[in-house]
Amino acid sequence: MATTIPNNPVVYTELQSNDPARARAFYGELLGWQTEEEATPVGPYWMFKGQLAGLTAPRDGLPAGWIPYVAVERAAAATKRARELGAEVLRDCVSIPEGTFSVVRDPTGAVIGLFESKK
Repeated sequence: MATTIPNNPVVYTELQSNDPARARAFYGELLGWQTEEEATPVGPYWMFKGQLAGLTAPRDGLPAGWIPYVAVERAAAATKRARELGAEVLRDCVSIPEGTFSVVRDPTGAVIGLFESKK
């Protein structure tokens, strides 16, 4: 399939938390994860140092919870295909320095990110 990477590995996870400060404290205590804040155009974002994971407050109608991002060859094509298969696009394709991503809710209600790397 032209829009997939073999095995579509999870390449990043993002925690959408209604209480980012509490989440940072929780994962710091539970797993020893430290965070580093990054400025973004849409608000605060924290990277979990040494992890392929980040933390932010929910926006764009995304639910609180963990969102796995899977690798795809072309985010726009994968997003379009997801929509054709009945998914709701919660965040249409966004370009970031590392690549392009979108977030969709599948027909069963589960949320997943689609990530196209520039590498």
